[in-house]
Amino acid sequence: MKMNKEKITLVLLPGLNGTAGLFDPLLSVIADGCEWMVIDYPTHEVKSYAELTEFVLDRISSIHGAFILLGESFSGPIAIMLSAKNIPGHIGTILVASFASAPYFSVTKYLPWGVIYRLARPLYFLRIKLSKAKNASLLSAASVEMQKVEPNVLAARTRAALSIDVTGELKTIKIPMIYFRANYDFIVPIWNMKKIIALKPDIKIIYFDTQHFLLQSVPHAAWKSISKFIHEIR
Repeated sequence: MKMNKEKITLVLLPGLNGTAGLFDPLLSVIADGCEWMVIDYPTHEVKSYAELTEFVLDRISSIHGAFILLGESFSGPIAIMLSAKNIPGHIGTILVASFASAPYFSVTKYLPWGVIYRLARPLYFLRIKLSKAKNASLLSAASVEMQKVEPNVLAARTRAALSIDVTGELKTIKIPMIYFRANYDFIVPIWNMKKIIALKPDIKIIYFDTQHFLLQSVPHAAWKSISKFIHEIR
């Protein structure tokens, strides 16, 4: 964690894996002088969205000065819930390939996600080997991070994401928000973004010509947009 009480801190909330590793491509291009904090979620303990929101709130309480929340994918609802709390110093929120309510039909939450994640582990290596070279490094990094987390924890987070609804909180948010949309995102369908726009018409949308893991695949373009957002609301 880098901190300086005189500058705006960018707080990074991770995707489903809940670990910091997949932020490495973005952190490698963040300009010197920018302050950042990455929050890891417990890898062996099941926590609800409400509990994770309190978990994050406890950690950002140590920030002195202004900060911006970035919620990637699974963490978008957490960023939304925190944004609705009017926390002193919280001046902006970025949603990355995320959602305000279940990204798919809620019936999918009843799938045997624990079994699915346990069976997926032996397939990670094969998936990497069969991927195109340009995707292999990203898939490798993602599989490493996913394997740090217990399958039952991943399953619980998946069911939580397929049940969540923070649209009420979203409508009350007063601070500036932007949404990063990947043009080829098949994990979080585009109707999730459209629903957010309908509830938060003043949210700014930025498109990226890539897939769901946009912070990892186009970190320079992502950082350019983040940096511009920081400059605009400073």
